[in-house]
Amino acid sequence: MNTDLRRLACRLATVTGILMVIQSTTGILFFDLYRDGSFALQAWRINDPVTLAVAVPVLAVSLILSRRGSLRGFLLVLGVMQYAFYNYAFYLFGAVVNIHFLLYVSLAVLSAIAFVAGLVALDVRSVRESVSPGAPLRLVAAYMFVWAAVLGVAWVAQALAVGLSGTAPEIGEEPFRLIAALDLLFVVTPVAFGAVWLWKRFGWGLVIAIVMNVKGAIYALILLTAGIVWGGDDLIGLWVFFVVGSLFSLIVLMREVREHEGGAP
Repeated sequence: MNTDLRRLACRLATVTGILMVIQSTTGILFFDLYRDGSFALQAWRINDPVTLAVAVPVLAVSLILSRRGSLRGFLLVLGVMQYAFYNYAFYLFGAVVNIHFLLYVSLAVLSAIAFVAGLVALDVRSVRESVSPGAPLRLVAAYMFVWAAVLGVAWVAQALAVGLSGTAPEIGEEPFRLIAALDLLFVVTPVAFGAVWLWKRFGWGLVIAIVMNVKGAIYALILLTAGIVWGGDDLIGLWVFFVVGSLFSLIVLMREVREHEGGAP
């Protein structure tokens, strides 16, 4: 592992975590800063508390473990950085411009650089060799196939329906374009490729599986919480499936990754 890049990734992730605390806390305390419509306001009202209560603590613990030389901790850091980039892309491109705009830009940029630096720092062959030959990787890959297929088919079908009928999407044109684009680009595509590579027991498949299931568990929890709080969501069962599926996958993968490095980066 490239220790310089690993150190850079952890430092940027630390700054990202601090900014996440600032953004989510002020978003909760001063909710009037949001000037969006009801659809977006409901999303922000759930997103900020879950980010503060779940994503930030996971990042903090992961950074502590990573600085102690833990490979598992470092992989979890990358997972939270993927979540942060995906999450704040919604704020950056979906929220009406407010006092947090430059904060959204900073969070998206820092999390992206930390994520890329962390991936480059990884010795993927070493990660792959840390996993025992009998690890149930195909079980996780099967779940990821289902995840990519459900989400991909849903968005493609809606896009075709809208395109062929010429009618506006039910959730509105702008929310549809934003959510569909981010999901197809940054969720469906990596989950699908990760599933294929994990099935073949490639090292990158293992890395992508851990990263995406961290993001998947946190964001599915946001969707589940929103469905429970606001009601009227027919997809609550699906969100439960994704929360449980991603958490189970993470537990399986974390148990299989053997620690083999020492020394803080």
